[in-house]
Amino acid sequence: MIKEQGRYIYLKGSQIKATYYPQIVEEYQGNPFIEALPPRLAQDQLYHMLDSVPRFSGDINQLDMEDRLELIQQIKPKYWKPLATHFERYRNIYNMLKIGYQSRNPLSSIYQREIAIGWDNILSHGTDEDGKNLAGNIQTAQTFADIGLSGMGKTKSYERLLRLFPQVIHHVEYEGQPFPVKQVVWLHIECPSNKSVGALCRNFYWAVDQLLGTSYYEDLAEKDGRAEVLAKRMAKVAGNISLGGLFIDEVQRVHKGHSGGEEKMIDFITELTNSLGIPIVMIGTFKALYLFKTSLANSRRGIPDGYGENITDRMKDDLQWDIFLKGLWELQYTNKHTILTEELKAVMYYHTLGIPDFAVKLFMHVQCRAIIYEDDEVITAELIEKVANKTFRLVQPIFERIRGGEDIDPSEYEDLKPDWITFKEYLKEAQHRITIDGHLSEEHKLILLQHNRRILIEQLLTFAMKMGCAEEVALTYAEQVELHNRGTGHDMEVLYTEMARLVFEGKTASPNEPISEVVEIIKKRRNKKSESLELDENDIRYIVAQGKIDNLSVDEALRNVGLVGEFCEFV
Repeated sequence: MIKEQGRYIYLKGSQIKATYYPQIVEEYQGNPFIEALPPRLAQDQLYHMLDSVPRFSGDINQLDMEDRLELIQQIKPKYWKPLATHFERYRNIYNMLKIGYQSRNPLSSIYQREIAIGWDNILSHGTDEDGKNLAGNIQTAQTFADIGLSGMGKTKSYERLLRLFPQVIHHVEYEGQPFPVKQVVWLHIECPSNKSVGALCRNFYWAVDQLLGTSYYEDLAEKDGRAEVLAKRMAKVAGNISLGGLFIDEVQRVHKGHSGGEEKMIDFITELTNSLGIPIVMIGTFKALYLFKTSLANSRRGIPDGYGENITDRMKDDLQWDIFLKGLWELQYTNKHTILTEELKAVMYYHTLGIPDFAVKLFMHVQCRAIIYEDDEVITAELIEKVANKTFRLVQPIFERIRGGEDIDPSEYEDLKPDWITFKEYLKEAQHRITIDGHLSEEHKLILLQHNRRILIEQLLTFAMKMGCAEEVALTYAEQVELHNRGTGHDMEVLYTEMARLVFEGKTASPNEPISEVVEIIKKRRNKKSESLELDENDIRYIVAQGKIDNLSVDEALRNVGLVGEFCEFV
């Protein structure tokens, strides 16, 4: 159930009394927070529970036009087809909850120490270089971002998946001992429209109050409204309610021009995970990518090792699209059922680009048009095209350019397509786990291939240079060896042997041989690195480098400029 009060929006789930289930992972055993989570659903069970269609058991031909039009309006809110990506999300949520609670066993001494110190104090102190918080605990929690195309049903997916988990578990007794604890398994809130950390905290207080009947909003939200104070209080509340996972929707609303800014928001979220051990999922459209490319890719400040991203683009014209469209096609309320042909599939994909929200709307509008204006009420390719050109007239010019492979200025339609140039660089540099679903996945595969080639060529280059080969020549050899062995599994012993042979034989590459994009990237990176190392003549690195030119050892070079004393200097 979605609850809304002014600007405060949150999702409300079920509350149950704790039942404890055996665990096969030793680290999960004896932890009531983990043992109280329901057993994992199998894939077929999940699909059965999530599959949703509007139900009508009567004879459609006995209904008049208005009744059938009324049934069509139920397609959008009721139709939802589970796909393989939804099971992946379910698995991620399930694992995140368990792993997050692993370092927060309420029966452990270190957890009791954290309570004594105070969750707000723990948040303020952050973590040390070993990842330990103020209580000495190393949290196991993970953070995940789900970013993608508007209209792909991300929010609806999480609403349906989270409802498969109880939201509040009421503990009374554990292994014969009193254990009166309310465990909030998950909390799903929206990032408020004024885009600040403080506003997010207020939304959090409001959602907890509505869920548990507390008065955190009244007691904490209006007193000293500075963002850092509200954040510390939010951390304290999250610890007190034993929060299993925080799901923040519409994160694209965070903006650097507003109070808190994108860096403060990302810092706050990562500290909640690292210091308090609360798993967090950030959900947003492609507009949110700037958050991560500036705050994550460039400097992984304290980001959990388990951080990952799922990026969802429009569906490919493949099996998943086929399953989705076939399910949708069954919801016909015309007086004559039209069979879904390959031609109709193609025209539906062409006019919606594989975006489920557009597909549902188009199918609804086509049926309405057929019922009201077509005598035979048959759905044809011509009818779909006519309706699409009218219904989607505002986005069709951009659709046409995407079909033609043109680059789209993200300011024109940020939710439909990311700034691919920036996005491509982001994917190349990112060190964390990224999963891409949909149309962008093919381009992502090419980037991964290029990334792996670059790493391999750099390894071969380093190997050749250690053998005394000049950099330019070594780079040419490295590309030759990589190209010759591409697709063979990259046996490094074989590759190094071939590199050594080229170096010893002193072969040179043909001057007309084209240099690949990968080699160009490596050259630019090495040149940039060289430019950044323009050192002062008094710099030790400069002195050592000059000594190498003069065939001096490091010790000799430093001794010549008086930086290394004689052995008897202090005798």
